[in-house]
Amino acid sequence: MATLHDNKGIALITALLFTLISLAIIMALLTIVTQGTRVSGASKSYSSATEAGYGAVDIVSRDILPSIFKGSFISTNYDHVGLSFPLAACFNQKLGSPTSSLWTDCTTGQPTSLDPTQSPDMIFNLKADNDPVGFKVYAKIADTRCGGDTTTGEPCSNSDNSGVDYLDAGSGVTSSSGSVTPQHRPAYYRIEVQSERAVNPNEKSQLSVLYAY
Repeated sequence: MATLHDNKGIALITALLFTLISLAIIMALLTIVTQGTRVSGASKSYSSATEAGYGAVDIVSRDILPSIFKGSFISTNYDHVGLSFPLAACFNQKLGSPTSSLWTDCTTGQPTSLDPTQSPDMIFNLKADNDPVGFKVYAKIADTRCGGDTTTGEPCSNSDNSGVDYLDAGSGVTSSSGSVTPQHRPAYYRIEVQSERAVNPNEKSQLSVLYAY
């Protein structure tokens, strides 16, 4: 007599299906954990590069540039960070002339590029006790506007070297005594800063800064 139905092997097939489903779930969990670890590591690396960038912005805007404008800049004070000016003549022209003057002393590279690594005005290194290699910093002035004038190419006529931060409270036109002190028309600089880990340039952060003096 012929057998019409045979359930032999159904248990094996069911067990294999459950095994396959279990393996798929395990692989999905491993993928999620691995991706989470990568994202966490990338976030930490970017955070470190960004913090280095903020430190570089403070050095440039609160120390280097004010001392240059006031004529008190001493290059040996920055030997510990290896500060250098690859295109000194170009940098000096950027400080005193608007972008519309075409910056004729910037004869090489791309002085107006928003990439700080292209024709940088300043290069230095920021290190820490637990990171002796640290971050390499590139900084450049990408745009200069003199006294709010965005059309003429004449040099900036800024004779105020006080270094006063006009964003501070109490530094406006009128003082607490009621006297009027006309303020100068500051020059405006767009500064691009990029900090990248010296041993891994892919770990980097770029900041744009509007600086008025």
